[in-house]
Amino acid sequence: MEELFNKPILDQMYEFRKEDFEQSIYDNNAKIKEIENKVYDVSEEFNNFLKKVIPNPKDYHVALEMFRNYELTYSDEIEFWNRTYFKLGMTDREKIRNEFFNNKLEKKEDTYLNNEANDISEWVEEQKRKYTFGTKEYIELQKKYNQISKKYPNAIKVFEDLEPIILNKKEMKALVELRKIDISMGHMEKKLCFKLGMKEVINF
Repeated sequence: MEELFNKPILDQMYEFRKEDFEQSIYDNNAKIKEIENKVYDVSEEFNNFLKKVIPNPKDYHVALEMFRNYELTYSDEIEFWNRTYFKLGMTDREKIRNEFFNNKLEKKEDTYLNNEANDISEWVEEQKRKYTFGTKEYIELQKKYNQISKKYPNAIKVFEDLEPIILNKKEMKALVELRKIDISMGHMEKKLCFKLGMKEVINF
């Protein structure tokens, strides 16, 4: 990816896209106009302040010129970082694409848009069964969850059925463990959903 990052083509793409992109945002986003107005107001306040503290017109113009040079230098810094983040985005996109192409999730026929069923929830559950539920980490969590459920039935009644049962100290600890396991499982499933979403974007 570092080799791609340093290729001149990305700099050329940035220059080609930059002007039209900025104009499009400016035309369709009122926020930037609001920001520009604020910048203008701040600039006027600064000029008025300079005139107050520097009554000599010659010194005032020297100070104003110094500040304008600062603004130009600062804008060069901003431009550098804009270009860098643009290139980073392009290389990250390529990196993600390559990683997915080397992953079994990259089968195009597995995408939701190629799926005959219209129910997105059913499709996601099917993907979980294929790619998450069978992993070693998930199986271990499920095993631990089942062991706690059998050993502390009151804890599982509170956790799953929301029954208002008074628990002893061990059962309360078991309830906390069930919650931790549930969070870990949820994170794994969310991670899969993120990957599925990236796969849809890459394949279509």
